[in-house]
Amino acid sequence: MCGIAGIISKTNSVPLKDAVFAMSQTIKHRGPDGEGFVFFSKEQFLPVYSKETPEINTKSNAFLFNPALFITEAPGNYNIVLAHRRLSIIDLSEAGHQPMCDLAGNYWITFNGEIYNYIELKEELKYKGHTFVTHTDTEVIIAAFKEWGVNCLQKFNGMFAFTLYDRQKDQLFCARDRAGVKPFYYINNSETFAFASEQKAFVKSKLIAFKINEAQQFNFIVNANLENEEESLFAGIKELRPSHYILYDLNTHQLNIRNYYSLPQNTYTELSESDIIHKIEEKLINAINLRLRSDVEVGSCLSGGLDSSIIAGVVKKLQPDKQMKLFTAVFKGEIFDETGYAKEVVDFVNGNWQTVSPTADEFFRDIEQLNYYQDLPVWSTSTYSQHRVMKLASQHAIKVVLDGQGADELFGGYAHHYLASWRESSFGNKWKYINESKQTIVNPYQLYFKQGLKDVLNLSHNYSEYFTYPEKKYGKAQHVPFSSNLNEELKKDYTGKLKSFLKCEDRCSMAFGIESRVPFADDVELVDFMFSIRGDLKIQKGISKYLLREASKSYIPKAIYSRRDKVGFETPLTKWLLSNKKNIIHDIRDQIDFVNINTLNDDFDMLTLRKPGFLLRLFSFSVWKKVFSVL
Repeated sequence: MCGIAGIISKTNSVPLKDAVFAMSQTIKHRGPDGEGFVFFSKEQFLPVYSKETPEINTKSNAFLFNPALFITEAPGNYNIVLAHRRLSIIDLSEAGHQPMCDLAGNYWITFNGEIYNYIELKEELKYKGHTFVTHTDTEVIIAAFKEWGVNCLQKFNGMFAFTLYDRQKDQLFCARDRAGVKPFYYINNSETFAFASEQKAFVKSKLIAFKINEAQQFNFIVNANLENEEESLFAGIKELRPSHYILYDLNTHQLNIRNYYSLPQNTYTELSESDIIHKIEEKLINAINLRLRSDVEVGSCLSGGLDSSIIAGVVKKLQPDKQMKLFTAVFKGEIFDETGYAKEVVDFVNGNWQTVSPTADEFFRDIEQLNYYQDLPVWSTSTYSQHRVMKLASQHAIKVVLDGQGADELFGGYAHHYLASWRESSFGNKWKYINESKQTIVNPYQLYFKQGLKDVLNLSHNYSEYFTYPEKKYGKAQHVPFSSNLNEELKKDYTGKLKSFLKCEDRCSMAFGIESRVPFADDVELVDFMFSIRGDLKIQKGISKYLLREASKSYIPKAIYSRRDKVGFETPLTKWLLSNKKNIIHDIRDQIDFVNINTLNDDFDMLTLRKPGFLLRLFSFSVWKKVFSVL
């Protein structure tokens, strides 16, 4: 839902109107249903509108936050501005316009996301004496902050990134959800503090020049790490980490960042397995039910794998009289194609099924646009599959989709989770468990001993021969040993790589004005419970996501419940790279001056078979650099 931006001019040297309008226009795809601004000085606030603000908001005086002045007519004696792009999901009326304020105009907010438990929180706040004039979750955030201060974050179940301006304290409160579903970036220099939903907003508004963070470019190309640190590929732009908030004092310009949430450290021991499974089922149904709250139609992504199938099945249980729209990327004839499994689910839930089949020609045609919307170079063609699925959903008038992202990190769904599980087991059971995993893992003994050798010798792939001096020092990939405890490995994934996947999820959906909801990733009750369950229960009898399968088996076809293979959002990457070798080499040669292009060209065919991800990252980085260097 929506896009947010804002600027604080510390020296009055920033042309606020031009800069903030450029920021808002840059992220308009995130909120095609409306645009709003509010300017502040020490004594005044001034809501203004643009040509893309709905007329009902410019003509109405029902709310204090309704704008009455066109943005170009605003005087220049303001040093703070908040901006908002609206995607109408909850309360489609004029009351959902942002930036929004309380009845006295003391608290103003620009908000991106959904507080799914806003109805329950609203009743609690009413009991405490708060009055509400809209049906939005945005107004609930303002009231929650007035009641509980920064501790309001402990009350929210949802995805969110927002900035709330407390005029009485002259302080900004900026916050991001626990998992990092919704983005929040900022810059802070001697002239400006500014924030936005996407990094390109700072560049296109000329608040900051496009410059590459060289350390992070090799972290991406060599290690396949994306946004795993506060700084990313854009030098000078920082990311507010998940589970953190900022308090910014407008008098001193001091910025304080604080953490407000951590995953549980202790595990339950008194619950039986059947009790655990029952509680998972209960919490899963509640998580999905909350995420069906919407004033527009909700669809769902469907891969044919376990996670997305469960969502479709539970929705059918909750809404038996509705036919949900389901969207799938299919690759007929490929070994990883899941069309048959997806069809099983569609028939099981009587879904309205739509499919798309991305091709190599389309990927290379769209790669510049894809990287533009992603803000960062893509490291997997699966992002393109997701991009096309979201486009398909938009073509069928869907503004909200559900997706299964995050289930693997809670329940143990990746191959390396087996490694941690085996290491956690006793010596007597270890070989039994490794042997049982053959139904899911190809050559599990080889995986176990190979990874053990890597950990002991600190082995990792070295790409130095493809780089020129002095960049060779960055050529060796970082080796990160796997944990000896499954829950620790899951926590590492949940607080690490998952955010990169969620970043792609957010950009793929918002590129088409779609809100993607991820019940496995951001439902705090489900997440807290799953990290309170012993790791040795999550992979059993060689079966990944054992507890999830048992908790959901009545909602999915038997064929899905019994699946053991892990496919993911795959594409025929090797074929795509081989068929476009000439163009790939050309773009890398043109944009990247630290690559040994002759060696890369000589080894191209070998790399497509052994290290296709490295080739893709080099190519994608070159395209990203070309796109953003001319913004």
